[in-house]
Amino acid sequence: MGKKKIKKELTYQQGDVLSKRLPALNATLCTILRSSKKQKTKQSIGDAETEVEIDALSFDNALSAGLAFEQLESYDGALKSFQRAVNCQPNHLGALTHLADVYSAAGQPEEALKCYVKASKLEGSGEDASVWFRLGLAHTAIDQQLKATKAYQRSIDINARALETMSDAHQDVGDLRKAYGITLAALAEAFGELGDLDSAVKVYEDAVIRFPNTANMHFNLASMRMARNESIGDEAFDSVVAQSLERAIKLSPKTCDFVKDLASYLAQHNQQPDRVRELRKQADELQIAGIAAAAKSDDAHDQEKSCGSDEDEDESEDEKDNEEEEEKSCGSDEDEDVSKNEKDNEGEDVSEDE
Repeated sequence: MGKKKIKKELTYQQGDVLSKRLPALNATLCTILRSSKKQKTKQSIGDAETEVEIDALSFDNALSAGLAFEQLESYDGALKSFQRAVNCQPNHLGALTHLADVYSAAGQPEEALKCYVKASKLEGSGEDASVWFRLGLAHTAIDQQLKATKAYQRSIDINARALETMSDAHQDVGDLRKAYGITLAALAEAFGELGDLDSAVKVYEDAVIRFPNTANMHFNLASMRMARNESIGDEAFDSVVAQSLERAIKLSPKTCDFVKDLASYLAQHNQQPDRVRELRKQADELQIAGIAAAAKSDDAHDQEKSCGSDEDEDESEDEKDNEEEEEKSCGSDEDEDVSKNEKDNEGEDVSEDE
C-alpha cells in the first residue's frame, strides 16, 4: 500500500454523510453561540450586532462547537474552539487530539505533533490505539520515520490485544480490523522509507502468525516480499509469495485481485501452467460476476432514486424551512437584547430630563 493509498484510507469519509448533517451542524452552532450570547455581561449599547467571543464558551460548548466546525471543515473556527476547550481542561484527551487533528488538516504539522505528543502522555492514552497512530502520522509528516515506526508499533500492539479478546460478532470488530490493517501498512511504509525492507516484511510475517485467518495479511506479506525481492534485483521464484497468495485466495476466494496476482506471478516465473490457466479462468468469471453485480446495483439505485424523487423534494423544502427557522431563532435573541438596550436608554433619557 503506497503513501497516497494510505492517506486516502485515513481521510475523513464525510461525503454524503456531511451533506445530510449540515443543517443539524449549523443548528448546533447556532444553539451554542446563542447560549453564549445570553451569558455575556457586556454589550455595546446601540450596536445591533453582538459579536460572540469563543473565549467566553464553557468547556462543553467549546468542544461541541469545535466538533461542528471540524465537520464543516471550517478550520479557523475549529482551532479557536478546541484551543478554548484545551485551555479549560488541559488534560482532556479528546479535546487535545481533536485540536491536533485540526492542526494537521490545516497544514500545520509541527503544531499537530506537539499536541499529539502531549496527548500520548495523558492518562488513558496507553489503551487508545488511535492516539499512537496519529502520533505516527505526525512524525511521518515531518519525515521523522524512525519515531513514526515506534508510534505505529505501539498502536498495533494495542489494537492486536483488543482484537485477540474480541469475538467476531462484536459490533466494533470490523472497524478495529480495518484500523489494524491500515496501521500495519503505515508501519511497513515507514520502514520502506528508511530502506529497511526486511523489517517491512517482518511486519506482515508477524501479522499472519497473529491473525492467520485474515486474507489481507497474507496478500500484503506476498506483496511486500515481491517489493523487497525487486529492490535487491532478486528475480528468482519465491515460494513464500506463491504460498501466501494461495492462502489469501483460500480465505477469500471471491477477491479477484488475489487470483489475478497469483496467476501473474506464476506465469512470470514459468511455474504451474495448469494452475495459471485455472486461475485466469477464475479471474475472468469473478470479473464478469463483478460487472453484473455492479450493473444490478446501479439499476437498483436508479430505481430507488426515481421512486424517492418526490420525497426528496419534500425533504428539501422541509430542510429549507428548518434552516430559515434556525436563522430567525439565532437572530431573535439579538433583537431582544437590542430592543431591551434601546428601552433602557430611553428610560435613562427620560429620567435625566425630569
